[in-house]
Amino acid sequence: MNRTTPLSASALLAAILCAGAAHADVTPEQVWQEWKDYYAGMGQTITAGSEARDGDTLVIKDVKWAQGDAATAKTEFTLGELRLKDAGDGSVELTLPAELPMAMTVTPADGKPVETKMKVAQTGFSARFSGTTDSMDSEYAMPDLTFSVDEVKAEGQDAPVKLQLAVKGGSGKGHVDKADGRTITQDMKADSVDFTVTGAAPDGSGTFNMSGSVSGLTGTGGGMIPAAASMADVNAAMQAGFAFKSDLAYAASTFKADATGKEGPVKVEGSGGAGKLAMSMSKDGIAYGGDSVDAKLSISGPMPFPVEASLAQQAFNFAMPVSKSDEAKPAALMVKLIDLKVSDELWNMVDPSAKLPHDPATLVLDLTGSIKPLIDLFDPKQSEELVKKAEGGGGTAPFEVSSAKLNQLQVKAVGAELTGTGDVTFDNSGPTPKPVGAVDLTLTGANKLMDNLSAMGLLPAEQVTGYKMMLGMFTVPAGDDAVKSKIEFKEDGGLYANGQRLQ
Repeated sequence: MNRTTPLSASALLAAILCAGAAHADVTPEQVWQEWKDYYAGMGQTITAGSEARDGDTLVIKDVKWAQGDAATAKTEFTLGELRLKDAGDGSVELTLPAELPMAMTVTPADGKPVETKMKVAQTGFSARFSGTTDSMDSEYAMPDLTFSVDEVKAEGQDAPVKLQLAVKGGSGKGHVDKADGRTITQDMKADSVDFTVTGAAPDGSGTFNMSGSVSGLTGTGGGMIPAAASMADVNAAMQAGFAFKSDLAYAASTFKADATGKEGPVKVEGSGGAGKLAMSMSKDGIAYGGDSVDAKLSISGPMPFPVEASLAQQAFNFAMPVSKSDEAKPAALMVKLIDLKVSDELWNMVDPSAKLPHDPATLVLDLTGSIKPLIDLFDPKQSEELVKKAEGGGGTAPFEVSSAKLNQLQVKAVGAELTGTGDVTFDNSGPTPKPVGAVDLTLTGANKLMDNLSAMGLLPAEQVTGYKMMLGMFTVPAGDDAVKSKIEFKEDGGLYANGQRLQ
């Protein structure tokens, strides 16, 4: 079932700006027609209750945007009025009233509709589209724009939740070329984006309030929308050439939340330094990643003491191919949590005698490799066929892993550290994949950690002795309280540790 949130309203407004940028012409009527054509190509519809000229301005009222159908889930979105003005110099200006009412209804196939009333309030908004429908430039400014969700009805009942999103100092520009489709590029920036969310439990057992801010936003993006493709079938559109890429960066962020409930009040505060996000999608693959620094978090509530934590850096990256192929394509997975620190109060609870080092903890896992998709992963029909094949006793994996490289493994905490690298290929000609390659691991501080845990009463002495014996069986000495191990997967199908066959 498709799901649409109230935030889709602000996304639609942004899409209208982009669509206008891509399709504006010398007259307001042509701009409006291009918008309708654009959404039709996306598998959606956009209509109006009335369209009429008021001098040099085309006034469009009761605009309705819709997608989906009754068999799955249907979303309808309406807004009060758009005004497209002929500027007299070959360009068209989009103006919005000071307050623009909106409404959205999501009707799932197996449930009652969810109705949402929203509003955009703005001061100084402007957007101008120039050029031709085949090559169009746009510029817009949002010096002070607020989007709010004022009322939500689910299952016929009012949902006690409200949301507000405010953009300060926003601006952007874009360019679109129409040749065998639409090639779009966009740049945007904003001084800040602030949000607030308030709500309550339906049974009156508690309330919550949340607010936050992101400052110094910048973003670039672009994509290709093929002329003959409909986004109603994502896989077909991707195979026809649909692609997009976006990069977002920000200078700092803050948030806070408080809630009341049966257990008492809870308060959460956090902040972060600079960060970035990037994502892309095409028939060649999907990718999503990000990086941020200087995160801080504090929690207080029905607990013996407040909890505080900080993280010097956090990062992630995920990439994989999505189209059926006879050859393996690059893939990647990376997670980084650098220098995680927690407050002394928390340490004192788990380690009151200070037996363990309280140094910051770190986790790094960096993998690259190659994957061969056996189906188009965005094609629901191929997925259904794979499920049927599995039910009949056939293979169930949608892809084959051809190779995996461990670029970096690091787990560091409480005085011990595990590091590693490795490189493995997989022979998929048999009933099960056969790995061939090696992984090199180094472990330091393990014996001292086990001794400390035993002294704290967390590990019985006899278990510590057994663990040390097992560690000695699969490793070789590499210094003071340090061991290493080379795990090999050989052509004969055997698994070896430091030359000793394990299976």
